[in-house]
Parts: sequence; C-alpha cells; structure tokens
Amino acid sequence: MGDGNVTLENCIFHGGRCHITPDTIKALVKRYGLYMVDRELAVLWYEMFNQEVRYPAAWLKRAIEFSYSPQIPHAEYVQDKHGKIRQARGLAKEKAMKEAYAKIDEAMAAEREAEMPAAQSEFWQFVPAKVKEKIAASSAK
Repeated sequence: MGDGNVTLENCIFHGGRCHITPDTIKALVKRYGLYMVDRELAVLWYEMFNQEVRYPAAWLKRAIEFSYSPQIPHAEYVQDKHGKIRQARGLAKEKAMKEAYAKIDEAMAAEREAEMPAAQSEFWQFVPAKVKEKIAASSAK
C-alpha cells in the first residue's frame, strides 16, 4: 500500500480487509481520487490493529476529509504541533521561574529570621502552633 502502483483493485482488496464494500471504495475513489483513498486506507488498516473501529467506512471518509495520514504534514497540523511544543516550553520555563523565585523567597525568609527571629515579634502570640512548629523546624536546619 502507498506505493507508486496504486490501483482500484488494490484499494478494493484493502478495503475488503478493512470491512468496507467495493461499492463504497469506488464511490470514495470517484469523489476523492485513488491516491487519497489508498493513503488513508493504510492508516485505517493500521488503526484497526490498535483499536476497534466501529464504522470503518465512515472512519475512512473522515480520514480522507481531515487527512489523518502522517506522511504529508499539513500546514495547520504542523502549526498546531509547533504551538503545543511552544506551549510546553513556556510552561516549563514558567515552572523553572516559579521554583527560582521560591528559592529566593526561602533564602530571604531565612535571612530575615536570622536578623530578627519571629519569636521576638509582637505578633508571635497570634501565630498558630502548627506554623510555630514549622518555623522552629526550618530554623533548626
């Protein structure tokens, strides 16, 4: 499949293996052309190995219309992929920045604690016990 000698007979044969009637294959070839039908049939055939395809003929028609085959990337598909990659990179960068800021905040908090321990603050009496324990544990490091 997918080679230079694409014939209607080949498409009908492969369609049969994917449970698609010869009439449906002929109608699709007439509408979309031999090459498109053959190309997406290869994708359908592969897809049927990995999962159950309930309506193979409808699946094939959608595959042709939306060009599922990965061999020829389409501009929108490529843009979408690049967009997702950029988004992932952006999220990774944002996460790294947040971590860096958190470290700076921790360092500044430790410095402040060293200069003026929280226990000496006039607000210490209002600090919940759990927070006091946490502060005591972090300053004991």
